[in-house]
Amino acid sequence: MKENTELQQAAVAGFPALNALPDLSKCEVEPIELVGDYWSPEKEGEKKRVFFFDFSTQSVLEQATGEERDLNIVRFVEPNGKGDYRLIRNGSARLVGQFEQMARTLNAGDAFEITYLGKKKTTNGKFADSWSVKRIILN
Repeated sequence: MKENTELQQAAVAGFPALNALPDLSKCEVEPIELVGDYWSPEKEGEKKRVFFFDFSTQSVLEQATGEERDLNIVRFVEPNGKGDYRLIRNGSARLVGQFEQMARTLNAGDAFEITYLGKKKTTNGKFADSWSVKRIILN
């Protein structure tokens, strides 16, 4: 009885009335996995052909301090070759920055080939991921 009362309260709080909900067993499932994986290339030259999805933030735990912080990420849709797709994300400051620079001309669904070029030394002596980003011309 308690669960039913909570559902009734949810309907009042903005959730649709229970009798207005569709029968999910008769609905199609989209072919994209939304949970997504974090793409962290393992070796130089690793490539992905993807569609731009959006920008987002992800809460991450700083290993050095143990504190949580928001990480800007870029998300992509990657075809798996079997008619399905998965969402992947990456938070490399350089990769996110490259896509942010294109934001004015960037649309969801734009296609890219992204190649990991390895770690490169920055002007302050640290190492950061380096990337090649090329638009794919769709026929």
